[in-house]
Amino acid sequence: GVTTVIPSTRDTVLRSVSFDLPAGMTMALIGPSGSGKSTLARHLVGVGDPVGGAIRLDGVELQHWDRNQLGQCIGYLPQDVKLFAGTVAENIGRFIDGSTDEDIIKAAKLAGAHDMISGLSNGYATQIGDGGGRLSGGQRQRVGLARALYGGPSLIVLDEPNSNLDSEGEEALAICLKQLKQDGKTVVIVTHK
Repeated sequence: GVTTVIPSTRDTVLRSVSFDLPAGMTMALIGPSGSGKSTLARHLVGVGDPVGGAIRLDGVELQHWDRNQLGQCIGYLPQDVKLFAGTVAENIGRFIDGSTDEDIIKAAKLAGAHDMISGLSNGYATQIGDGGGRLSGGQRQRVGLARALYGGPSLIVLDEPNSNLDSEGEEALAICLKQLKQDGKTVVIVTHK
């Protein structure tokens, strides 16, 4: 029964949206721009609260989860990928102390980004600049996907995951989605196509 309004207005973006997504299933949210898909995606990962209804993960409302535990259970690729000044490896590893090269490379390989990253001037140690400005849009998208997959979250929400990808990136994404399905991950894909 999730309902959301545009901040500072009374315009409803989502009205009484309800669904149950069993573990290991993949669901696509398809619709035109401005229909509330990205808003719903943000709610699914705990960014912002709906004005009505509730989002539950394993039967527990998101606001009752410990934020650190929730962050480990959910991977999120937003529509507008935000990367931070630092290395590719730091961004994939979510700047978590104790991130291992093995886990970072595993996420990059699953995302189909390992070869692309290895081809950068300093590979995983490449400094990407504020906002990832030293990377192309497609490269940022692929690093963002690897970050969403880092740590093997059980719920992965991908908002327009192919928006900046070339044909090679699209193929890598398709392979990634098949692997996530085989691994029993729950995936929500937001798209307008």
